Amino acid sequence: MFLTCATAIIFLLTYAGIALGRIPGFRLDRAGIALTGAALMMAVGAITPEEAYSAVNLDTLALLLGMMIVVAHLRLSGFFRLATRWALVHAHSPFILLVTTAITAGAFSAFLVNDAVCVVMTPLVIEITRPLKRNPVPYLLAVSPWLPMSAAWRRSRAIHKT
Repeated sequence: MFLTCATAIIFLLTYAGIALGRIPGFRLDRAGIALTGAALMMAVGAITPEEAYSAVNLDTLALLLGMMIVVAHLRLSGFFRLATRWALVHAHSPFILLVTTAITAGAFSAFLVNDAVCVVMTPLVIEITRPLKRNPVPYLLAVSPWLPMSAAWRRSRAIHKT
């Protein structure tokens, strides 16, 4: 009974901390919260270190790390500033910006992995909507429907080539 209650409490606190971005009274970011939650799960015996290690997909971590490095270099190179400037000049209405965001996400996702598109498009959308004083949520939501559609298109192209 203790293990079940402890596991549930740790899970709920970890999930809430990740959702909120922080836990009041602690100086941890989301990654720190997740790592602390995993360590607590091992400390109470909910999972063994071997189970924790086998749950980590190193290929996914490597992909995400690589994409974060690409995004950091795009930011340093001025790509986001250039895209923001272009959007400020050409996006005369919220609707045009929304359509442009969706089309850009669709074009990117036709050639890139969906995770990569999300990692690149999220900071781009936020950088563009911030100076326009627009809520980024609708624009971020405009990115997401294109991802499964483009993945299906890529798969269908691969099937028809064989």
